[in-house]
Amino acid sequence: MVDRPRSRIPVAYARPTGEEHPPVARALTEPVARSLEYWAATRGDHPALFEGAAMLTYHAWNEYADLLADALAGRGLGPDDVIAVRCSNRIEWAVIALACSKIDARLLTLDPDLPPRALRERLIASEAGAVILGDIAPVRLAPALEGLPFRLRATMDGAFPGFFNFWDLFPPVAQPRFGPTQPSLVAWTAGAPGRALPVGVPHRRAAPASISRPPAPESGVSLITVPPHRIWGPVQFWAALVAGRAVCLMRDFDAAKALATISKRRVTHWSALPESFEQMRELGADAVRKADTSSLRELEIGGAPASADLKGWLASLFAPILSEAYGSTEAGRISTMPLARLHEKPGSCGRPIRGVSVEIRDEHGQRLPAGAIGEIWARTPRSLVCDLPASPTRKTLRDVDGYVATGDNGRIDEDGFIYITGKATGLPEPDMRHFG
Repeated sequence: MVDRPRSRIPVAYARPTGEEHPPVARALTEPVARSLEYWAATRGDHPALFEGAAMLTYHAWNEYADLLADALAGRGLGPDDVIAVRCSNRIEWAVIALACSKIDARLLTLDPDLPPRALRERLIASEAGAVILGDIAPVRLAPALEGLPFRLRATMDGAFPGFFNFWDLFPPVAQPRFGPTQPSLVAWTAGAPGRALPVGVPHRRAAPASISRPPAPESGVSLITVPPHRIWGPVQFWAALVAGRAVCLMRDFDAAKALATISKRRVTHWSALPESFEQMRELGADAVRKADTSSLRELEIGGAPASADLKGWLASLFAPILSEAYGSTEAGRISTMPLARLHEKPGSCGRPIRGVSVEIRDEHGQRLPAGAIGEIWARTPRSLVCDLPASPTRKTLRDVDGYVATGDNGRIDEDGFIYITGKATGLPEPDMRHFG
């Protein structure tokens, strides 16, 4: 068990004297509203995290995160250090993510299918201070890790030479730590053909719980099948945590198992990639109808283009609760289209959501009129704050008004609905030396 003091002194973020200095983050000494620590204090015995047969309550999840945060801090890791994780959706990732939040470290989740050379490039570009591996024997990644100055190398799946066993890192006790609802993220977007772009997504600031209105947690369970290296997966994860819904992680997607999980865990929210729904379609409509999906309240498809046939098939089964999401790593969510309205605007991915502005621009960055095809640029809450790499060949990855290039071509009709026509070309080679 983690020793916890009973007193709580509210301390939030403060700006030092002198406008030339950036804000300085003081260590929080009480929970932020809707954070893991808040739910652990107010509903600690509630189931919070599922993966297969495993389950953690909010209290247990928070204690594991406290213990790991102490272990990371004891190895000299802290504010702005990058913790790189290579794994699928699993409980260990969820514990690491919240431990990063508690020590104000940045979380980089890497694609498990990256070849060693690309993996090494991303570790070097992000200046990772620690690497934690899952789902693979580390010897297979030795060329990617050789000579890199990590303060911690660990593996989730047993003991290997040169690596700590992840579950041996945890001390017997730990001091309580409090962080924002999510850590800052380092994500990678497709960028130019054959060259990924690094994007930094800072955490959201929030007031301490003692000066906030007590939030009412939502009932329900979010099923997360999008892998954590795709930023849409972590976005769903933190949306569920903030809402107070339980999170159910699926390590390796299987359509039949997903339907069984929806029934067993009474899943209420599921957002998935088109490839996952294609697997479900292969089971057949009868198999889906026979499964107990009555608990579902929201179903969403996104993360990649989906065919009209697939969307039509899904709409025939789930039209009242089904929608399509469009967004990008740099911009976050841009638009949402209820598929029940798809017949009104065939082929559209919807209008920009509240707080988002979209423009279509030509290759020179000039705005185009309604109906014209060009590159989609979006201004969103994320585009205004994310870190982008410098580019000597194109200095308008984000313009002065906060719009970012999505890398997609498309058009906007006279009613403001967005249509994607393909990928944009000619994106720049990034200068990753200036990232972050």
